[in-house]
Amino acid sequence: MKINRFCISFLFVSVILTSGIFSSGSDILSLFREGVAEQESEDWYSASRIFLEVVDRNPAYSDAWLRLAECSFRLGENELAMRYLEQAEKFERTSTKVQNLKGQIFLSEGRIQEASDVFNSILSVYPNDVDARFGLAEIELYSGKFSGAESQYAEALKRQPSNRKALLSLAVVCAETGRYSQAQQFLDRALSYYSGESNVHYLAGIISLMEDDSAAAEKHARIAVEINSGNDRAYKLLADILFREERFDEVIDICDYLISRDSGNSSAWYLKGLAESESGDSQAALDSWRAGLAEDPQDEIMRNAMEMEIKSSLSLEDSRRADFAAWHIDSARQYMTRFDTAGAVYEYQRALMLDPENTDARTAYAEILELNGMHELYLEQLLFAKEHSGDDFPETLNDRIEAYESLLTDTVAARWGVEPFYLDKTRWNLAFFYTDDNSSLLHADASRISALAAADIFSGVAVTAVRTQVTPVSGFGEAFRKARSGGMDYFVLMSVNEGASEFTLNSAVYSARTGSEISRGSFYATGNNRVSTVLRRFRNSLLDGLVIRGKILKRNGNLLLVDVGKSENIVNGATFRIVRKDSLRTAPDSSGLVCDDRDVFGILEITDCGEEVSEARISDRGFFDRINAGDEIVLLQMPEESQSASAVDTVPNSDMQGNQVVPDSDSGSSLVQEIKSAVENPSVIEILRNIR
Repeated sequence: MKINRFCISFLFVSVILTSGIFSSGSDILSLFREGVAEQESEDWYSASRIFLEVVDRNPAYSDAWLRLAECSFRLGENELAMRYLEQAEKFERTSTKVQNLKGQIFLSEGRIQEASDVFNSILSVYPNDVDARFGLAEIELYSGKFSGAESQYAEALKRQPSNRKALLSLAVVCAETGRYSQAQQFLDRALSYYSGESNVHYLAGIISLMEDDSAAAEKHARIAVEINSGNDRAYKLLADILFREERFDEVIDICDYLISRDSGNSSAWYLKGLAESESGDSQAALDSWRAGLAEDPQDEIMRNAMEMEIKSSLSLEDSRRADFAAWHIDSARQYMTRFDTAGAVYEYQRALMLDPENTDARTAYAEILELNGMHELYLEQLLFAKEHSGDDFPETLNDRIEAYESLLTDTVAARWGVEPFYLDKTRWNLAFFYTDDNSSLLHADASRISALAAADIFSGVAVTAVRTQVTPVSGFGEAFRKARSGGMDYFVLMSVNEGASEFTLNSAVYSARTGSEISRGSFYATGNNRVSTVLRRFRNSLLDGLVIRGKILKRNGNLLLVDVGKSENIVNGATFRIVRKDSLRTAPDSSGLVCDDRDVFGILEITDCGEEVSEARISDRGFFDRINAGDEIVLLQMPEESQSASAVDTVPNSDMQGNQVVPDSDSGSSLVQEIKSAVENPSVIEILRNIR
């Protein structure tokens, strides 16, 4: 009996210990599954917390380490993801999942060759590994090769005919390349397998939107949010679709719902403000955009939208203008700390556009003009600031005004008795048009706002008058007709594309007289200030193709007063052709200007170059003297020693034949070459990268 009692006691203790072990294992497995569920709902933070608890309880749980690495990768923490992968590799060194994620991390860091080596190494051993093929497809996308990516997706689909990522990726690629019937076939197959998944309907909505089928897009977006009410991307898509259909009250309701869940949702604030603006509630729109920019100050599309509303709805005396301008003043000061005066000038001009009476911005802008040797313009800015600042104007600046007024009594303008700052120096009439191709899923109405911002950036260029249509054009024909009938010199057709951290503006410049294409460009930037960087490059590129021209203001014998000067990079010794008033025409199929020989009256040479006006001497007048005030002048040649790359870059920069006068200061910069050759990442590529 004693033996029996001992045996029973031993068995009882064993059962308790064993059940405890199984219970512990069961708890970890349950916790792991909870983490997987959070990961599948894209709550990377909650999933990471749970997986950390799993590996804390069981450091040998390799799958938990792998999923922890995946969550960190999704949060952009590549270094941390690599550390977690090292832990997973200790237990699953040959795991293709581990290697594939490592390749994805390399890819996200731009280490393309290393990523390619990883994926190809996997396929050399496991040719049916679809994740490695997806990795190679993404490498093709980095090079903009949709056909190469499509081949890899097709190979993956051969091996797994029901693979969701392969089916949806092929549908997106086909839609992007205009093969909508094929896209629909892949989409139908995906829906037949995964009709109960929210993200599948979300992507179906995107593809329908790419096909410009708003009804189908709305249907899929609504199904997506019905399946998963936490799918914020689907709600955002639905709001974008409703905005396109001008159902602004519904847009505002959806945005309010998203904001109630996350007050830091800047994209919801942006779209709400846009809908409020279109509904005519300017004050509400400004409040929404202000809240959105507080969450994401670098959202330049939202800032441009807000500033256009400010210009159109707030009086010049509104005290809020100073608050709105403060951000640009701070940005300008940051540019100055990096010795980037061009960037600082742009920001100060934006600040003064919002708040013309801002003394701090105007005096700081004036200081830059003085540094560039523009003393007359410097004095003019100080006088304006003094006039609008009242008793608060610094006494030291009063002393400067007196000193400069004394020094500038013998300028070219003073000798000829003209006030140069009231001259109309408009030489070029430009029209900007845009097409709306539903390409941006980040900012609704991005094409319109960018086109208006592109025109707005020319407001500081005195020689151009830019007109922008607030509605998209159907294409070249409509744009040509409107530009020609409006008496424009050139017109520009533009489109934009944006990713989470990239922005691209594509433009084509045409003659408004003949419709011939003059030039074509693609301007790309990434990181902070990408939109303003792109717009400034676009402006400078367009100005580079415009001819330096002017007109004769006065004549005194062989001496002439002309309305060109240092502010347009003119120097002593520059020669101009004198042409009958209103006889210059844009070249029919290239940049440059042409005229009839009978309308050429002579040649002049600049002898005393001022800032806005200059004195010139007639060097050739022909047999008959027909030169009068009002006749036009067009640049023939600049002295070679004057062609400095440090010249002003916000003025026309070509001679009569359309040849660039001042060399592009960026052309030799390795950084700029790197930017110019960088891969342009349209939003569709970002969509493909995020399909799982």
